[in-house]
Amino acid sequence: MNKKCIVGSALILLFGSQSAMAESGDVGIGAKAGTLGAGVEIMLGISDDLALRGGFNYIKFDFDSTLIDVDYTMEPEFKNLTMLLDWHPFSGAFRLTGGFSLNDNKVNLDGTVSRSLVPSEYGQFSYLTDLVRVQGSVDFNSFAPYAGLGWTSAYGESGWGVSCDFGVLFQGAAKVSDLNVVTGVDYGLFQGEVEAFLDEQEKEIQDELDKYEYYPVASIMVHYKF
Repeated sequence: MNKKCIVGSALILLFGSQSAMAESGDVGIGAKAGTLGAGVEIMLGISDDLALRGGFNYIKFDFDSTLIDVDYTMEPEFKNLTMLLDWHPFSGAFRLTGGFSLNDNKVNLDGTVSRSLVPSEYGQFSYLTDLVRVQGSVDFNSFAPYAGLGWTSAYGESGWGVSCDFGVLFQGAAKVSDLNVVTGVDYGLFQGEVEAFLDEQEKEIQDELDKYEYYPVASIMVHYKF
């Protein structure tokens, strides 16, 4: 059984067993949106100043980046299963949060070689670069600690409310895998040059995506507490 199945089962058992004992305002469900995408969250108050939250987030987007004469379309796709513990000092609306996320976070890469790489004397053949693609993927740690702070309206009370969170997800450095050149011709005679080119690209891609190592988290949620 993988980590996500274990945590998912634990969440079901925990929230299921505790909900019967919970007082009004201690159990809730919410819909959220933020830098980790759209998601849902279940909340459970376990004392006057502590609460548990478990949820799932999903986001997919793309952006363009040029790295050493290769024009990439980078497509991050983030899936996060979160488990968080909130501490409300003085049982108030402000909270400090710690926890972790089980990630299935990746970035798909699809790049085309710039025509500027073709020497001017062979400019009439520059269109052939359109037949060459650089493809691969980038992964991050599957276990990512989280630390942050937030605010929630009407803490401990039943009914509708809103909350927000700000923090950092520590998901580790980008790891490039399966980077390769896709072309319709045999480049066996230039295997060494191609491998050196891919090594250089891998370093540039890692440098470009290292900004996701400490991923900023900001979200707003509408929730209902029973």
